[in-house]
Amino acid sequence: MACLSIHLAIAKKYLENHKKLDYKKFIAGTLFPDADSDNDKTHYTNKERGCDNVSHVRSKVSLYKFLEEHKTLDAFELGWFFHLVTNYLFFLECFTEEYLRSKTYQDFCNELYHAYFCVNLYMEEKYNITKEDYKAYPEEYYPGIPYEECILPKEMVDAFIKRVSHINIESYIEKIKIVKKNIEP
Repeated sequence: MACLSIHLAIAKKYLENHKKLDYKKFIAGTLFPDADSDNDKTHYTNKERGCDNVSHVRSKVSLYKFLEEHKTLDAFELGWFFHLVTNYLFFLECFTEEYLRSKTYQDFCNELYHAYFCVNLYMEEKYNITKEDYKAYPEEYYPGIPYEECILPKEMVDAFIKRVSHINIESYIEKIKIVKKNIEP
């Protein structure tokens, strides 16, 4: 899963171009899936996903299952959906299969969570992510450390945030409903 500061940066960039959405509800929805105690349920995780890193992380979310349960999306649900989209694309676009196959799951998680600490402070500074953004779930806030080289290069993170925050979500939802599975926008 992408870290919450990346989710918030994407949400805030998306909201810049969609000012009619309820800001507080959208942000709360963006944080909700990771703040809830049943992560598998809130991420619509496929219970039969494989145990290798590629299938394990790339089947963490089911966009179609979410849309089947949520026929119309209010601001909270749209933020929640954006969280799922971000996670799906994050593991698809930010980590090659070669990299994922070269690591044990534990080593991958260790490197990933270290990278989250590295990007949190960077996200705060570049995307104006503050403790206030975690208002709906304050226990989810954790400060970062000064950025150091890690598996999430700043340039890649910035490009990912720009790309995901500019997805035409309405047409993407229609595309998912047609193919009835996760698909790239």
